[in-house]
Amino acid sequence: MRFKLRQMEVFRAVMLTGSINAAAKMLYVSQPAVSKLVSHTETTLGLRLFERTKGRLIPTAEAQALFREVEQVYQSALRVDEFARALALGPASLLRVSCSPSLATTIIAPAIVELKRKLPGLRVDWHTTLMAEMPLEVLSKTVDVAVTSMPIEHEHLDVVPFMRGRMVCALPADHPLAARPRIALADLEAEPMILFRRDIPFGTVIARACQQADVELTSVVEVTRADQALALVRGGLGLAIVDEFAAQGADCVVRPLVENLEMIATFVYSKFSPPTRNATLLMQAIYRRAGQLERQIGSPPFEAVRAARR
Repeated sequence: MRFKLRQMEVFRAVMLTGSINAAAKMLYVSQPAVSKLVSHTETTLGLRLFERTKGRLIPTAEAQALFREVEQVYQSALRVDEFARALALGPASLLRVSCSPSLATTIIAPAIVELKRKLPGLRVDWHTTLMAEMPLEVLSKTVDVAVTSMPIEHEHLDVVPFMRGRMVCALPADHPLAARPRIALADLEAEPMILFRRDIPFGTVIARACQQADVELTSVVEVTRADQALALVRGGLGLAIVDEFAAQGADCVVRPLVENLEMIATFVYSKFSPPTRNATLLMQAIYRRAGQLERQIGSPPFEAVRAARR
């Protein structure tokens, strides 16, 4: 066989990620190893698979055609792998899921509890991660489904919204602004703020809203997670802007913002492989939990998502 399975795996990773470096991370190998194998594959097959332009790899028409065939082989191999794993596990099965930290306790945990009561033999591997890590996790099959607190864009991923929410202000109970029913961004300009980093989606949303309102907030600490921000608010370090779902049950005052800073939670899974039955059942449980929360806080609900109907 001229085109070996390992070469197919590396070729597929490069096609999915768009770069040698990202493919190496996806496969947990070195960048030179991927680069060498790609070059060797081109030589072996007698095909130019990628054009090298300004440090980027642009797939040729031949590579696009070959990718479609390789994807079929890969999906067949996945089915064999899942079958072998099922034989080893017996009646038990496995569900792997990642989520944005702000959704963990209010959305994902109750949904997993519901699912486990229905399927006690189901093994669940669940962790939180940053949204920037999720595309690689999904495409490399590290997780069956990811659940995000904001939409992400990727040409090889299905991103299905299931819940809408808003950003709110969290502040200590003894703060003067706690007496107000709503707080404007301009009210926070002179306050010590605990803010999301700007390279985090929530941070981008807040920064954009501040720019539109011509407001400059003063950050005393930058964080990547809402629970970090809320812990610092409880400690009296400052005020924070977080999503209203993460703020549920927080031991501090929570007030809506005058400005509408919207968040949209989504399910994320690969376009190349539909969600497993267990992933679909989890999404259905998450959707039900999201509906309960939306009714509690008065957010307008989304219509039933297609994944939750399967």
